[in-house]
Amino acid sequence: METMTVPAKRRTHLGSKHTRRVRQKGQIPAIIYGHNEEPIPIALDAHEIDNLLQHHARVVHIDLENQAGQYLIKSVQYDHLQTTPIHLDLMRVDLDEKVELEVEVVLRGVPKGAHDGGVLHQPITRIRIECVVTAIPDEIRHSIVELGLNEMIHVSDLHVPDGVTILNDPNDVIAVCREPAAEVEVAPVEGEQVATAEPEVIGKKTEDEAAKEE
Repeated sequence: METMTVPAKRRTHLGSKHTRRVRQKGQIPAIIYGHNEEPIPIALDAHEIDNLLQHHARVVHIDLENQAGQYLIKSVQYDHLQTTPIHLDLMRVDLDEKVELEVEVVLRGVPKGAHDGGVLHQPITRIRIECVVTAIPDEIRHSIVELGLNEMIHVSDLHVPDGVTILNDPNDVIAVCREPAAEVEVAPVEGEQVATAEPEVIGKKTEDEAAKEE
């Protein structure tokens, strides 16, 4: 787990109009809350926060008005393209305090079932864990090189560091290597003629109707 110290400024004006101005200055609005204390709206440098998130940091040290504090990145709100962070929720934590959060599951290698025509599917990409702040892993890695055709990896198969508890159902499927869905073709029976439907033309007379009119 990587920690970074980021300077912060207290936000005295709230609302969408002031929030836009904060972002226009190259900053990201955030809120500090937790431990039954009053929430504190702050502004953080956007470049430093983006760098922090790219390094998968879970805990950040904030220097607010010459007072240092350590906070858990509880949630991040992104723009409509899901590329740029636009708001952070930061929770007050103690080093020995257990927290619940989600971490990414990263599959390593190529399953051996792929050599038999199998395709890898990963229905679950993130799992929920519980641990103390100092034990938060950046991600959960799992090798899939031994995954055969039509075999599965369940939550119970994952290995996590000491002190980390997975909260998902152990029977949840993390990944499966299965055959691609085959396209079904119906072959015509020998000697059978395939009827082709003609488009209906409004106003077209049938042969019987035409004969009656003659």
